[in-house]
Amino acid sequence: MDDTKKPSKFGIGLLIGSIVGAVTAFFFSPTSGPENREEVAKKIQELKKLLEEKEIDKKVKEIFGEVTEDARAFYFKAKHWLVEELANLSGAIKHIDEEKYKQAVEEVIVKAKKEWKKDVKQIDKLKTHLLKEWEKLRQVD
Repeated sequence: MDDTKKPSKFGIGLLIGSIVGAVTAFFFSPTSGPENREEVAKKIQELKKLLEEKEIDKKVKEIFGEVTEDARAFYFKAKHWLVEELANLSGAIKHIDEEKYKQAVEEVIVKAKKEWKKDVKQIDKLKTHLLKEWEKLRQVD
């Protein structure tokens, strides 16, 4: 299968939903309007950097063994869950430490195990992949 295939509409919808959720969380914060707008803009840029993915199908194949719509959708869902977990943490993304990130990944894996009724080894590979994402997050300025 072509590794340059674009993400499905479902995956793009999850990405947009993640960003909208993060923005919503900021508007319920106790800071002022101008501070919120500035923080929202920063958070959106940080989340975009975190979610920038190339070779989606290659990653999906590494995790799930084959590239199917179910596997792609579940991959995007797991990424969405991770962004939600990270957005729920207080402070800017650059202030998330590795331990908080690992806890967020563990929460995602708990959800994934409940929902992905197929091969458990795939969930372990997903966890490994998400933990590697820490390096991307750590590099966000």
